[in-house]
Amino acid sequence: MPATKATCNKCIFDGNLLQTKIHNIGATLVGVDKFGNKYYEKLHDTQYGRHRWVEYAEKGRYNASQVPPEWHGWLHHITDSTGDELLEKNAKAYIVDHKENFSGEGEELIYHSKGHALNPGQRDWTRYQPWEPKKEEAS
Repeated sequence: MPATKATCNKCIFDGNLLQTKIHNIGATLVGVDKFGNKYYEKLHDTQYGRHRWVEYAEKGRYNASQVPPEWHGWLHHITDSTGDELLEKNAKAYIVDHKENFSGEGEELIYHSKGHALNPGQRDWTRYQPWEPKKEEAS
């Protein structure tokens, strides 16, 4: 699916594409899954737990459900074996192919938190509003 102007603007506004490209400097490409997602690792000068990440194949349309299970385990430090290594070890004919979750497909169905660049609503920065009882007028 070709990237449209709206999806490119989404990448720029939410900062994901820029952050990923900056983060990739000095990183090692560990593998690419069957969907075209690229998996990176940076072992030096990086906080533990933040040194593995994915660059989604579709820059303007990304969702965590696009990561197949074999790579999910590697991303979240469940295993040190990459997705490709796991597929070689556990190649089973009865495993169902992974599909991403399309239930939130369409820009109007995707949740954007208050304050997100793509959410037209303003964030209400007031965290606490005390309750005040109505004052009864004296007759």
